[in-house]
Amino acid sequence: MKNKIMMALLLALCTFSQSASAAFVLNGTRYIYDEGRKNISIEITNQSKETYGGQVWIQNISQPKDDVAFVPMPSFFKVDGKQTQVVRIMKITDKLPQNKESIFWLNVQEIPPINKDENNVMVVAVNTQVKLIYRPTSIIKGRDNAESKLRLKKVGNSYELNNPTPYYFAVTNIKVNGKAVKLSQSLSNELGMIKPQSSILLKGVTLTSSSKVTVEAVNDYGAMDEYELENK
Repeated sequence: MKNKIMMALLLALCTFSQSASAAFVLNGTRYIYDEGRKNISIEITNQSKETYGGQVWIQNISQPKDDVAFVPMPSFFKVDGKQTQVVRIMKITDKLPQNKESIFWLNVQEIPPINKDENNVMVVAVNTQVKLIYRPTSIIKGRDNAESKLRLKKVGNSYELNNPTPYYFAVTNIKVNGKAVKLSQSLSNELGMIKPQSSILLKGVTLTSSSKVTVEAVNDYGAMDEYELENK
C-alpha cells in the first residue's frame, strides 16, 4: 500500500511542470536613500518573453508597522517581455531618526499572465525582497568602511559582536584564525541585519583572547569586503 501511494505521488509530480525562477530581476541587491533626495529609482527587468504585471510596496522593519515613510510610483505596473520598468521611491515623512539609519523591506511581486497552456503547468509568482536603507545627512560621510569599527567584547565565557555605529551592517561570514566558522541559522539571520548601537552574542563561535577574527560584510554596492576585528 505504501509503495502504491509513493508511486501515485511521483506520477502527480511528473504531471506538472513547475517554473520557480523569477521573471523579474532588479538592478540592485539593496537601495540606499540619502536624506535630501527627492526620490530614488529602481529598475525592474522582465526576463520572460511574456507580459507580466507587477506590484511594489515598502514594509517597515525598524519603524511602527502602520507608519508610511515611502511610496513607490507606480505601485502597480505592466511590463512587456524583455523590457524594463522604472519605479521611483519617494519619502513622505519627516519622522525618521536623524542620528542613525532606518531600514525597510522593498518588495517586488510578480503577477504572471493567465496560463493558456493546455497541459498542466504550475506558474509560480515570485516575490523579491531587498533592503531599503534611509541614511540621514548627518551620517552620510562616515559610512565608507564603517564595518571596521565592529568590536569583539568578552561577556562571561562567550563573546559579543558590538556595533557602536549608527549604521546597519550585513555580515555574511566569520573567520577565526583564517578558517570559516559554521554559523547556526538563527545567528546567521541576526548577523545579516546588525542594528545600529547593538550587540549580538556569538552563540556557538569559539574564541579566545588571541584569536584572529575577520568578518565578511556586504557594502552599499552589494559587494563583499573583509575586516579584521579588534579583539579585547
